[in-house]
Amino acid sequence: MNSGFARILISKSLRVFLSGIIAIITPIYLKYLGLTPFLIGISIFIIVLGNVVTNLILTWFRNKINIKTYLMIISLLFSIAGFMIFFSTQLYIIFIALFLGNISTSGTETGPFQSIETGILPELVNKNFINRAYGIYNFLGYALSSLGSLTSSIPSYLGESLFSFKIFYLIYGIGGLVMLINYSMLNFKEEPSLRIPIKKFDKNAKKDLYLITTLFSLDALGGGFILQSIIAYWFNLRYNVSLKILGPLFMAVNIITAMSILLAPLIAEKLGNLRTMVITHLISNFFLIMIPVFPSFWLSVLFLLLRQSTSQMDVPTRQAFIVEIFKKEYRVSFNAISNTFRSLASLAGSPIDGIALGYSLFTFPLFSGGFIKIIYDLAIFYYYHNRVK
Repeated sequence: MNSGFARILISKSLRVFLSGIIAIITPIYLKYLGLTPFLIGISIFIIVLGNVVTNLILTWFRNKINIKTYLMIISLLFSIAGFMIFFSTQLYIIFIALFLGNISTSGTETGPFQSIETGILPELVNKNFINRAYGIYNFLGYALSSLGSLTSSIPSYLGESLFSFKIFYLIYGIGGLVMLINYSMLNFKEEPSLRIPIKKFDKNAKKDLYLITTLFSLDALGGGFILQSIIAYWFNLRYNVSLKILGPLFMAVNIITAMSILLAPLIAEKLGNLRTMVITHLISNFFLIMIPVFPSFWLSVLFLLLRQSTSQMDVPTRQAFIVEIFKKEYRVSFNAISNTFRSLASLAGSPIDGIALGYSLFTFPLFSGGFIKIIYDLAIFYYYHNRVK
């Protein structure tokens, strides 16, 4: 295995393990501190906003930024955020930390780490291994996220004391330092000629950039209503379940997701990346809409698990689809701008969810997310089914 690819996998695994913990415990921790559903929705909004800003910086200064240096800087911010929340319970300090931390609020990342890693990954592996490399990258992400979700249940066994929450933010801070050291040893020399900003894209690449970014943003708009943090909070409010249940539940969610990720590249080798993206996503969105239909915890769990069995199969296939569409010198810039707009599009979801859940409108987040995502699936197939398999 290429050493650069191995270091990317190490950082990815550590990062999503820690985010898997933080994404689950943060809304519960803030509820413990006395925040209302609206303010908890705002806190998730701030997390996503932080991802937007760091992606924007990567986009604006693409021709000046060395990828390795940028990975080290955002790893340091990741670390500082964890230490800030560990040492303070002041709301404004917590909000600043959530903004700086580049936390993933779902198994799928949209922050600068993923923008860079998925952009350079094809340069770190054999050409014939690209699809499977994306499969491994995302499989490890969801597998480690599942362990993080299980670990997030620990505060319930410790009486949900203040320290039982805060210790995980200390671990998060230490993890950021480990990532910083790992990236400092990344053996990837980026040629300055490949640092192409958006304004230097050719005409066809710009057209694809605008169209695909719009479509991905539509998908993210729907996704903003159903972030993992929101779904965990939804189960807590709807069924009054504690972290003892939520931790193992989201461990199962992410294990199922991880297994499906491994299958996605194999299916794509038969059907093609685009068809695999669309078919699996449509199935998952049907199951998503069914989660709140029946007023039964176990039926909701069943449809959540069914949803996860196909919901993220589009992730490695979407990344491979981008490789089909864009030349290598465009990919990091495309990922950065696309993920920026995806994050911007998802911003509205959590505050609106906070308001809806405050009024016990429990079907609203899941219905909104599901139907918007179905529109995206049909639209991307319409525009690109004649371009790629």
